[in-house]
Amino acid sequence: MYNEHGHLRRLSSHEIVIYFLAGLLFNTFGNGITVATNMGSAPWTASAANLANVTGTSISTFLFFYGVLAATLVCILQRSIDWPHVIGNIIFVVAFSGIIGIVSTRLAVLETFPLAWRIVIDFLGIISIGFGVSITQRLQFILHPIDDLTNLTRFMFFKGNAAISQIINFSFPMLISLLAWAFSGKITAINIGTLFSFFLQGMFVGYADHHVFSHLDHKLNNIKISH
Repeated sequence: MYNEHGHLRRLSSHEIVIYFLAGLLFNTFGNGITVATNMGSAPWTASAANLANVTGTSISTFLFFYGVLAATLVCILQRSIDWPHVIGNIIFVVAFSGIIGIVSTRLAVLETFPLAWRIVIDFLGIISIGFGVSITQRLQFILHPIDDLTNLTRFMFFKGNAAISQIINFSFPMLISLLAWAFSGKITAINIGTLFSFFLQGMFVGYADHHVFSHLDHKLNNIKISH
């Protein structure tokens, strides 16, 4: 929804496309940077990498599984299945992963930068991800199923607090990584960037809600828990 001085209206088709591309750009560019700097993947990606290390299965398989699981949980919480929305989000997972691969490859030179610069660039990438997540969550067009689930639970259980909902969301993949570490004795893809993302990405999402395309309003502000 678009907020014009307190009056809400539906977005036009070209506005949806513009905001979606902006959110996608922030998100994929940010993820590409974090992968290229090799200073720690986001918690869900890190957990997939650790599961892949334990099982020998590809990271992509676990990331796809996470997407399907998150989409299923959204349907359960909403007690309905919006098939166009679900299918769109699953398609987003596939396309999103491919774009990140291209971006990170093009920016591979970042891994040769001095450590201090890599950390700074990695942090900027995580901030960019937070901005992208905020835009696509408010737009509710198509988005990653995990972001969809985080957005829904944010308003259902945490009174719209992005920071708390994101930390709760990230607690699950961090636990998975720790269990994989306990089982295999090895841990991978976790670095200073992962911790920065765990503790602060939700704060950047909340900041972007009010300062990045601030007229773009959440559709879920008045959601209630069904009993």
